Amino acid sequence: MELQQSRGRRATLRAPAPDSPLLNRTCIMSITDHCRRTVAFTRDIMRQPVKSGKDLRFSDLAFFLRFARPIWRVGVLALAATALVSAAKTVLPLSIKVFIDNILLGEAPAPDALIAGAGGLLTSLNALIVALLVLGFFTGGMDLVRNYWTARFREDYAFNLQTTLVEHVLSFPLSYFKSQQTGYIMSRLSDDIQILQYTVSQYLPQIVANALYVAFTFAILCFLNLRLTLVAVAFIPLYLLVNAVFIRRIRAATHRERERQAYVSRDLQEVIAGIDTVKSHAAEDREVRKVSGTLRNMVDARIKNTMLSAFSEYFRIGTMSLMIIAVFWFGGNEVLAGAMSVGDFVAFAVYIVTFAPTVNTFFAFPVVMQPALTSAARLRDLFRMDGEAGAGGIVPATVQGQIEFAGVRFGYTGSEPVLRDANFVARPGEVVAVVGRTGVGKTTLVNLILRAFAPQEGTITLDGRDLLSLDPRWLRRQVSLVSQDLFLFHTTIEDNIRYSRPEATFEDVIGAARKAQIHDDIVAFPDGYQTIVGERGTQLSVGQRQRVAIARAFLKDAPILILDEPTSALDMQTEDQIRRTLRILVRDRTTILVSHRPSLLTLADRVLTIEGGRVRECRGADAPVQPDTDRTYRSATP
Repeated sequence: MELQQSRGRRATLRAPAPDSPLLNRTCIMSITDHCRRTVAFTRDIMRQPVKSGKDLRFSDLAFFLRFARPIWRVGVLALAATALVSAAKTVLPLSIKVFIDNILLGEAPAPDALIAGAGGLLTSLNALIVALLVLGFFTGGMDLVRNYWTARFREDYAFNLQTTLVEHVLSFPLSYFKSQQTGYIMSRLSDDIQILQYTVSQYLPQIVANALYVAFTFAILCFLNLRLTLVAVAFIPLYLLVNAVFIRRIRAATHRERERQAYVSRDLQEVIAGIDTVKSHAAEDREVRKVSGTLRNMVDARIKNTMLSAFSEYFRIGTMSLMIIAVFWFGGNEVLAGAMSVGDFVAFAVYIVTFAPTVNTFFAFPVVMQPALTSAARLRDLFRMDGEAGAGGIVPATVQGQIEFAGVRFGYTGSEPVLRDANFVARPGEVVAVVGRTGVGKTTLVNLILRAFAPQEGTITLDGRDLLSLDPRWLRRQVSLVSQDLFLFHTTIEDNIRYSRPEATFEDVIGAARKAQIHDDIVAFPDGYQTIVGERGTQLSVGQRQRVAIARAFLKDAPILILDEPTSALDMQTEDQIRRTLRILVRDRTTILVSHRPSLLTLADRVLTIEGGRVRECRGADAPVQPDTDRTYRSATP
């Protein structure tokens, strides 16, 4: 106890007094450090961005107009309603001039006054009130009409854009989807569309309304006092200068923010998709740190973008304030000199008080549009990407099923190729097994047949036709794939089986399920074939998911079958059942079988092995397995 008190006294003695030089020096250093960081932050956000070459051009803006063509009538109606509402709101401040000059002061309207056309009808207070009520009801009703047509235009435009974009992205080659993460693609498809949709629904109607209001108000201001109007117009170059300083900086900052937001979506999707692995390795903290780092980068980019917008808004508001002060000073002097009536000045002052913020918003439009333009540029990048090569290519009338690799070379990078000078033939109705060590190129060979990638050298042909000359969608309709990386949709078992042939009847679905040895499992579920399988089929066991995939292949009944480790997740008993099922499935089909399971390799007519990127046939003692005893072995040479 005494020792603790002694330590406490020594600590107290060591602590600097509030007014000590040490504490003052510490405070000064802290303030200096904060000032230095602030200056560095300001210098960083005001740095002129490097031109990326991805800025949106006028031709790109014209490109996005195509999505408005089917709904141009709706846009015209929305624009007309907006013009009427803006005109009605512009007339309203004139009632102040009428009230002061014609009613309170009893002055007759000047011959060139704007209200002369009313024929003196607004010289009484009751007439003015009735006119204001009529104008108010008209403006309110027309505003409701404007909102309806604007909403129709906005939603239909977003529908046209997103539908076309999804269709275009789905036409990309499989290699694109294999090289990009799902979360990143989803961010490009959803976040950028939402930004454009918000722009169409908020900024575009606002800028149209403001532009019309500015035009109408400017005409009225010129009639009220031309010289005072020129004073207000003199400040417009300042708005243009602010835009010239900030537009490119905000565009670059917004692009960085959008990209980092896409990275956050990418990392979050990856963590959620792999939650089983994360939990099994107790890696929650590690993944939180990873996502936190990506999120911090996005937050920093968002802060810089926000501050740039705040700086530009600060200078615009300053310009607007100077405009109002100048108008009040010049206008006040004209009233005092008798060159301007009180009613004209009050009306002009009311107009300029509403006119200045509208002008501010109008000239802020190029700045606030930068996020939308950035999203539009990112979407334009997607639209510029070519769809899958060969779309609309040759569509043969029949398929025999002969697949031939001739001198095929392929690699994912510029270094060592995965396949080099690959040569083999799979004849119609033949089962060709492909074996080799992990990573040697077996799945790559399958992807080349499906045209996920194109060979860098050599050719792959189907019935003598180069795969690159065939329509890729037609080609894949001729192939049934049962892969170890199977995927089930979050829908019913029936819909998942029918996915390979949507027009199939329910009886066809049941028949395919019976052949795949999954029917009994399905009817044991409370909802039978209407059982929802969950995301990626998580409500089913791995073996059940694999048999549903095999049922798809039975239902598709394609002339070419690719089995990529189809029993990798099954136990020996289930694998034996599936093997008997596969023996039926491979009949009269050209089959490429990738498997390490000896029991499955017995289905093969020939066994090929991949070593060092080259494909060779196993013969005699080299063959890893013997053919199945209850299957006729059809020997063939390439």
